[in-house]
This record gives sequence, C-alpha cells and structure tokens, in this order.
Amino acid sequence: MRSTAAGAAHEETAAKEKLLNAATDLFTRRGYSATSVREIVAAAGVTKPVLYYHFGSKEGIYRAIMDLTQEAFNVRLEKVRRRGGPAGKKLQRLLEEVFDLFLERLSVVRLIFAIYYGPHQGAPDFDFNQFDEAFRKSVLEIVREGVKSGEFRKGRAEDMALVVMGTFSVATELELSHAGRGIGRNGLARLLRLVLNGIAYQGGKVRAQ
Repeated sequence: MRSTAAGAAHEETAAKEKLLNAATDLFTRRGYSATSVREIVAAAGVTKPVLYYHFGSKEGIYRAIMDLTQEAFNVRLEKVRRRGGPAGKKLQRLLEEVFDLFLERLSVVRLIFAIYYGPHQGAPDFDFNQFDEAFRKSVLEIVREGVKSGEFRKGRAEDMALVVMGTFSVATELELSHAGRGIGRNGLARLLRLVLNGIAYQGGKVRAQ
C-alpha cells in the first residue's frame, strides 16, 4: 500500500515537473499569449486534466513558475543571511548561491528577461523587480557589516554594493548572451576577489594584484 502511494506521489511530482519545464520552454520560445494549453500538455506528454488538476489554467502554471523561482531565490538569500563569518566570505557565498540558482533555472531567467524587457505578451502581472531589490538589500547589508567591522575600507556602502552587483551582472550576462564565453562559478569568484582587494594607484602606476 505504501509503495503504491509513494509511486503515485512520484508520478504526480514528475508530471508537475514536466509541465513546468514544457511551459517554461514554450513561453520563452513562442511567447505567453501564443502558447496554448494544448501545446503545453503535448510537450509534457500529459493530458489537459493533469494540467488543470495541478495548476488550474495556463495563467496558473505561469504563476507557479514565477512563485517557485521566487521561493527558491529567497531560500538562498536566507541561507547566507543565517551564516556568520567575515563579510568578504559572506559576499562570496551570496554570489555563489544566487549564481548557482541562476544556472539551475537559466530557462526561467530567459523567460523573465523576455517578458520584462520585451513585449508584454499578455502574461499575468508579476513584480520582477523584487528579485533585484532583495539581492541589492542582501549585498548592501553585508557590505555595511564589512565597513563597520573594518574589514572593508570606509566609503559609501551603496557604491560598493553597486560594484559587487555589477560584477555579478557581468558574469550572468556572459552566461545568457555569449555562448562559450561564460566564466562560471570560478570566474565569478576571481572577479569578486579583484573587487574586494581593490585597485589602487601607487606612484602613478597601477599596482598588480
């Protein structure tokens, strides 16, 4: 009996994942308004009642994609927030956690960019700015900790946070738009080390790090 129940639960989870993946792919390639429920279930290899059972509608599956991504994003931020340690290490962990999630959900990121920067497509409203705002607040909080403790030089924490976020944006942009030029997690760590070490002039020459 237990194995039968477990098997049914596994099948339901698998069906949901197939639907979410199929919908994400179709919304990205064809656009939200141009994608039908029929196309989603065909791509997922399930029936319409399965989609309606789990998500209720095309709008429901779109909202589920965004809500699940937002939840996963918040979990990563909270994970870093709860851990102690030097500010530099915390910043590195924060960028690594968010970058890993970015790579894991690259197809969803492409969908978000397509809707946020492109035509509206008739997609349900979703506050995409909350991703950027939550990330900015987390970076700024850690930078302020570093300035207060003396680990970082004194200065405008807001400016330092923007530089860190800019570094992250470069790494993600390479992954999104330049095939074969992505720097990966290790490359992101190298850039962050350069930012944290700082670039200073001595005797009119740039000091090599």
